[in-house]
Amino acid sequence: MALKQASLVLLSINARGLNIPERQSTALTDFRRHRASVVFVQETHFRRGARPRFTDSHYPTGMFSDTPGSKSKGTAILFHKSVPYRETATLTDDSGRFVFTKGQIAGQMFTFANLYAPNKAQHRFLTKLLRKLQAFSEGMLILGGDFNIPLHPSVDTSTGRSSLPTNILQSIAQTLHSSRLVDCWRALHPTDRDYTFYAHTSTSYSRIDYVFLPFYHLPLLLLLLSATIGNITWSDHAPVIVTFKSPTFRPSSANWRLNDAHLADPTLLAESRIVMERFFVENTDPEVPLATVWEAHKCVLIGHYISVGLAIKKRREAQILDLYAQIDKTELQHKRTGDPALLTSLTALRHSLADLMHTRHHRALLRSQAFFHVHGNKSGRLLARQLAKRRAATYIPTIRDKKGNLHHLPTQIMQSITDYYKSLYAVPGSPTEEARAQIRLDIDNYLTHYLRRKVSANTAELLDEPITVEELSLAIKSTQSGKCPGPDGFPTRYYKQFFDVLSPHFLRAFNSLRETKPLPTQSLMANIGNSALPTGRYPFLIVT
Repeated sequence: MALKQASLVLLSINARGLNIPERQSTALTDFRRHRASVVFVQETHFRRGARPRFTDSHYPTGMFSDTPGSKSKGTAILFHKSVPYRETATLTDDSGRFVFTKGQIAGQMFTFANLYAPNKAQHRFLTKLLRKLQAFSEGMLILGGDFNIPLHPSVDTSTGRSSLPTNILQSIAQTLHSSRLVDCWRALHPTDRDYTFYAHTSTSYSRIDYVFLPFYHLPLLLLLLSATIGNITWSDHAPVIVTFKSPTFRPSSANWRLNDAHLADPTLLAESRIVMERFFVENTDPEVPLATVWEAHKCVLIGHYISVGLAIKKRREAQILDLYAQIDKTELQHKRTGDPALLTSLTALRHSLADLMHTRHHRALLRSQAFFHVHGNKSGRLLARQLAKRRAATYIPTIRDKKGNLHHLPTQIMQSITDYYKSLYAVPGSPTEEARAQIRLDIDNYLTHYLRRKVSANTAELLDEPITVEELSLAIKSTQSGKCPGPDGFPTRYYKQFFDVLSPHFLRAFNSLRETKPLPTQSLMANIGNSALPTGRYPFLIVT
């Protein structure tokens, strides 16, 4: 499996409260939409000791600083499952104003600091915070959050001025300068004007959300790749998205699997059945091995389901994307003109987007509640998923190959693991008659040594009989649904749903093995579980 370097995308946003489940789901969906690797959240409004669950399968790791006694302030840092972050230490504020965490990502030390500054005496708060951060930080520092102040009012506000005294602005600028911290967005947009917050009381825009990086990292490592400001949609702040060069890697292609929802749509089932029947009619040929025809039908159906899935996704996302585009256009016009009519239109568009997202998330929430109600006290998939999160939080920093050589780079680690399983499960391609005889002898010696019991002649004869449709039906019906599919991506439910069409071809393909016809390479593939690989992005290897 090929690997390529993955960028580290950091997103910072003031959430204005996340205690409502629909709002939490909207926020997490928005983080995924921006492909955020690390998320800084301010104003979570979580009360200490009563914090709701604000992590999911995509963001399983989170550090929180909550407020005691009230639902106000609060900060959080979330890590995507693709980031192999190994925490060393975390420092939180008693009043929920900041959270610091430091740890390693693929052997490189990082310190992430997220703050939510008060709306008064920001210079004193920032001076104290940077002192604590200097004593805590280690490795490369990334500081972000809501500073509640436009650093340069002439370009960071739509009015060109600020209500804060000049001496406070100068004090903050001097504090940041002495710490050699650089505003990432301003570094890449020296003359542009854009804003992250709209104040309804003063009907003005301002840029008060920032991401800072130490100055010496910019020219030395060329670390900063891009910095953008998003749109104000579900919160009253716009997200700041900054992309850094990262030491992590990810696979260049993902593993496909069939969406079970496609097997519950009657119209789609009928279309799939037609595609399936047509394939077998047109491609069943005595000169082509039956096992090859069987594997080829999977490729055709994969293409069919990929095209169907893309069409469904496009229809589902078209309305959301259209709303985002309208919000972007209207917001840009309002920033330039300040027209109250545009603000009314912008508010209506945001409400429409919120209603659409909340409806979608409400359905997902109801399904989730039903799932937890049914499986909450059982040791099944729910428990397995929780345990998998613990395994996914770790990764392999080094590995020793068969020759005893130690490898640190992710590509070398992946190659060592792949080589090991290939040698472990290797099947000879075209062995000679002498090699076949030796393999048979080895098998006989193994069975003779370890298997003391023998089956009767009648049982042996029965085992050599062709597989019957009744036996195949019983085997498929007794297989539990919901199990992870193999490399082909087809779950058990697929075979149950289309058993009447697939069973004749399935039987002929596997009964042909009695004629010593080899299976295609694809039929010999298997998933080898390993959730602790260097990237944390892929849960298994495919080996033959």
